Amino acid sequence: MQQRQTGQLAGSFSGSLAFDHALAGVGGAVVSTVAMHPLDLIKIRLQVDVASQDEAILGRAVRAARHVISTDGIRGLYRGLGANLAGNCASWGLYFAWYTWIKDQMAGGRSAETKSGTSILSPGQHMLAGAVAGALTQCIANPLWVVKTRICTTSRGDPASYRGLIDGLLQISKKEGIRGLYKGLAPGLLGVAHGGLQFMAYEEMKKRRLLWRQKHASSGLTAVDFALMSSTSKVFALAITYPSQVLRSRLQQIPGATGTTAVGASRMATYNGLGDVFTKTIRLEGVSGFYKGFGPALLRVLPGNIVTFLVYEKIAGFFRSHTRF
Repeated sequence: MQQRQTGQLAGSFSGSLAFDHALAGVGGAVVSTVAMHPLDLIKIRLQVDVASQDEAILGRAVRAARHVISTDGIRGLYRGLGANLAGNCASWGLYFAWYTWIKDQMAGGRSAETKSGTSILSPGQHMLAGAVAGALTQCIANPLWVVKTRICTTSRGDPASYRGLIDGLLQISKKEGIRGLYKGLAPGLLGVAHGGLQFMAYEEMKKRRLLWRQKHASSGLTAVDFALMSSTSKVFALAITYPSQVLRSRLQQIPGATGTTAVGASRMATYNGLGDVFTKTIRLEGVSGFYKGFGPALLRVLPGNIVTFLVYEKIAGFFRSHTRF
């Protein structure tokens, strides 16, 4: 049963609970993105690599890293960081703002969050709120992800490469129009279930763990609790939705570019749409093609996810303990 007593529900620090959570999400995104960007770059290059099927995933990842360093130096591992920061800050900030606002609407226009930080909603409501928030965020942030993918899959010397985020947005708009900025949106929207699945699992684990700690430990949730809950919920959601990320990365490649993937140039196929990339991936690589880069993705998202949620929960907790409205 939902706990609807006003005294049990959370107030806000800024005057808007959604804005509080947006700020907390941006804080977590900045720290995790800067720390984990090199692995994110390697993951993207493996995702668009249609060859190298016989080599172990770790071997391909190491070879990809060596190729980046030999081509662009150590700084090459941070190629596309600006676009990645912009994308992650916008995505996490918008996501938490939408997610919090949608939950509050589901709770009848009042706070859906208790003073302890848990939600009063059901698992199904969490999943729906997460999916809708993900879809709205994807529609706004997709152009940033297109530029990020293209920067990360080209070297600095490639004639088709972009100088940065703004240059990428301008070039795509000029050469491909609005449609170019929204390449990969379809598989991105297919992947919004990721947020729904992750937050459904996270909210339920958080609620149950807090009840257990209050009963047996007389204390709130610890950093270890947040780390375990965030990583478990992430693996659960990623295993189900990862293929949509591969489809999106392949659709967002620069048309006609030589490209730089895991091991070098001339390894990227050309696709004519979602159906084409799905068919070619199945025919040329089998089901395993949809999980290209899954190992580096786990290495990247688990530490990054833990850092994001730890920073997010700490900032959100500070706001809850200093409510002014």
